Amino acid sequence: MNTRSVAIFAVVVAILVGVAIWFLNSDIAPHAVPAAAAPAPTPKPLAPASNPTTTTKTIQSPPVAPQDPPKVDTAPAPQPAAMTEDDRKIDEILRLYPGNTDADHTNTAQALINLLPALTKDGQVECAQHISNLLSDEEFKRVMPIWRNPSFNPDVIEVFATDLMNREHKVMLPAMLDAVRMPNHPYNEEAKTTLQVFLDEDYGNDVGKWEKAMKEFLKKEAEEESGVAPQ
Repeated sequence: MNTRSVAIFAVVVAILVGVAIWFLNSDIAPHAVPAAAAPAPTPKPLAPASNPTTTTKTIQSPPVAPQDPPKVDTAPAPQPAAMTEDDRKIDEILRLYPGNTDADHTNTAQALINLLPALTKDGQVECAQHISNLLSDEEFKRVMPIWRNPSFNPDVIEVFATDLMNREHKVMLPAMLDAVRMPNHPYNEEAKTTLQVFLDEDYGNDVGKWEKAMKEFLKKEAEEESGVAPQ
């Protein structure tokens, strides 16, 4: 192939290429149609939870029982006990000597001792308690006529017996011996037991031996308290 032929062939090729490019860019050439977007799927209706023909039952809460209103205590407040005639008599004597001296206490106790026979049994017990609180050891002898009377109210005897246990031995032990002397005394047996505890002996109904042992005990105690050596 000569040079002229090559030039002609190149021109032809260039023309063909240009025509092809023009054809492709023109409206005549078929264009690729983009694929249509797939339609979005239509959501299916949800199936009913239950058969639509089934009747829905309403659950009712159990009835609430009515609450009772709070109870109000309508009972009247307890009233203080009315003062009895015995209380009035005792109170009058307690007011006679308002002082706080030993003489005032002794005078009040003696007035209450004189009042005892005029009171009921319950009043006597209350009065005896006041007497015990007012009398000193030195003045306890004022109730000895009552203590030595076995027919007196035994509850009053009991009050004085309890009081005696807190007194000095020189007051308590002779009073216990007085009760031992009287077999019908309300505190007879208890008095023997008390003497036995202090004297470390049980002399039964032998009053003489009880008395002798008691005196020796009190003598020894007095000597020890005074600092004198026992003989």
